[in-house]
Amino acid sequence: GVIVHKTHITYPMGPQKLKRVKQLFYAGDWHAAALPGYGPRHRANPFETFEAIPAVARYQFMLDNAEYFVRTFIRGPVCRGQIATDVIRDNFWALFQEPAHDRYITDAKYRGEATPLLAMPGQIDDVGSVLGLWHAYRDKRNEYEKLRREAYAEMPAPGWATLWAGNDNALLSIFRHFDSAAVSKGLIGDVPLTMWLFDYPLFERTYYQLAVNFDVYGNVSHQLQTRLYFDLIRNGAEVNFLRLMPADQRQAILSDWYQNSGKVKMWMDYEDIDTDTPSGIKLDPRNPKRDFGLKLVERTGSLNAAPDPINRCQGAFCSRPQMNEAFRNAEQSLSRLVSRPAAGLKVINQLPEATLLRIEAPGGQRQVYSLLRNRAHSNVAFLLGEAYRYQPGLDSLTLYPGVLSSYPNFIFNIPTDDVPEFVEDMEYAKDDAARFERIVMRWGVRRSHPQFWHYFHDLNSFIKETQPVEAGVLDMNRYENL
Repeated sequence: GVIVHKTHITYPMGPQKLKRVKQLFYAGDWHAAALPGYGPRHRANPFETFEAIPAVARYQFMLDNAEYFVRTFIRGPVCRGQIATDVIRDNFWALFQEPAHDRYITDAKYRGEATPLLAMPGQIDDVGSVLGLWHAYRDKRNEYEKLRREAYAEMPAPGWATLWAGNDNALLSIFRHFDSAAVSKGLIGDVPLTMWLFDYPLFERTYYQLAVNFDVYGNVSHQLQTRLYFDLIRNGAEVNFLRLMPADQRQAILSDWYQNSGKVKMWMDYEDIDTDTPSGIKLDPRNPKRDFGLKLVERTGSLNAAPDPINRCQGAFCSRPQMNEAFRNAEQSLSRLVSRPAAGLKVINQLPEATLLRIEAPGGQRQVYSLLRNRAHSNVAFLLGEAYRYQPGLDSLTLYPGVLSSYPNFIFNIPTDDVPEFVEDMEYAKDDAARFERIVMRWGVRRSHPQFWHYFHDLNSFIKETQPVEAGVLDMNRYENL
């Protein structure tokens, strides 16, 4: 059979992995008093079902390959379709809490209090009970958030040591492409509007709710409960991150994330945040969130699997130093298109979600870049009504080497010598359809292009060359004829 990229989610296996599993699960002195059950109650709460297994082992097992576990729900079937992706931002970074700083792992009393509150909906799929089930699980979750807020307020102020830095899975970037999403290692793009911070209870719940317990063929009740709880998961990850921000600015940051109708959702469904307990991280009070992002990039160094001088240009050189001169010059020019709001770069409004740039040097060498459109919203707290929350003037572009989408929407094939002119034409095109049409006619690869299949299949070849384990055939069903 053919491996397709959109479902090809790999997990590393081998002698080292076996050794690691034995180290995590067989080194400690623990035993199960009884085998877990298989009923709805046990399926709904893995923390209770598998409580005999040390929590630190369960969490570390997930952290070791965090990209895989996040990918199972970000690129998995639960995140297919606009309704499914409506409750996540178009781009954000995901971080993880260090196990030694996770109260659920270090405090048995707290763990005992929290575990009953961590059950998840979706096991009972009676359509008539959806509203009642939603309210019950929402209230449980909010009770847990209150318990967590009060417990963490008694702990030392969170600092950089709070963040797990065990391997290159520690920093992840997620991009939504309207009705699909993708995740990559490293901090890609400019500092995003929001970041997620997973602790063990949140990471496990996310995986169980959106991957393990998600039934692709489930009825509308199951699907609705799953996606409504996903909204609470996102909110929980954002609230976890807010603890790292200055206490007196957390509410303002949260309000910026939940503008307009988001305020109603905050009042109806979310627990209050901690605005008193200080953070242990010193940040620029003028823009603490951006300062945190830049310091995170600086501090993580080699741990960051995705150095990004194109989107986060520091100084005069906005290209990867290891590239040859032709590609360095191309990246330098292309960097003018990124991290700018659509209000100032109006051509963004004419671009689809995921455009691939095939840049070809005179000698036949080529590089492929993903040009991703990040749509802005006043909030992402609802499953429906995205158009009412859309803020087109704040859209921006992220350009990164490689293929970051399973569903390319368009390809531009551009010789390296033409890149400066391509960038100038993009800036000049603004919202003029005729000018953009000339760009497409000159460099675009429409379905009617005589070499369409050559360029399309070359994307697969490029993935095989650069990420052979992740390689798979791309889906062209969403390819547009700009």
